[in-house]
Amino acid sequence: MKRRYWLLILIIGIGWFFGRSCAVKVSQEAIKRVNLNYGEDVASICAEMELPASYFKALIILECSAKKNPASRYEPHVFLKLKAVKDGKLSSYSGLKKADLATYSDQTLKLLATSWGALQLMGYNCIKLGISIDELKGQNSLRYSILWCKNNYGAYLENRDFRNAFHIHNTGKPHPTFWFAQTHDPAYVYRGIAYTNANTDR
Repeated sequence: MKRRYWLLILIIGIGWFFGRSCAVKVSQEAIKRVNLNYGEDVASICAEMELPASYFKALIILECSAKKNPASRYEPHVFLKLKAVKDGKLSSYSGLKKADLATYSDQTLKLLATSWGALQLMGYNCIKLGISIDELKGQNSLRYSILWCKNNYGAYLENRDFRNAFHIHNTGKPHPTFWFAQTHDPAYVYRGIAYTNANTDR
């Protein structure tokens, strides 16, 4: 009985997934914009790092609507977590410990708690990349952000497992095997796959 129950859930989940994927509409304007604003840079960086350019063009559309010089986004709750780690009130946050944050002022912690660039990468990831926050949000922001993606979920990209790649980028975790996405936007993964499959290389 239990086996039938789980089989039914699996069938419903698969049907829901493909139904949502087919229902997603892509914006041709967004595709034109990402190719105009980021096409050459993405193609060059991805060729160098052996990564799928179509995925990153789709990710740029999701994260900043492919706008040139996208606005940053400060996350107050992230600042509070980083501050708590630095003050020893929290053991770790996103893999960062007190020693990682000891030298940073509150002003810099706010920069680390802000997402930057076309991929809206959180500032604190500069620590794992071994670069400064100014480098992460500077003119090489796109290159460093793509490198971070390669370091953190490159194996999924290599296997063209975009479902898990999009979910990791948005939540830090692979897509649940038998359940729905945990992304803030329930359609985030499906939109990403739709844009990846669209003709974003023209």
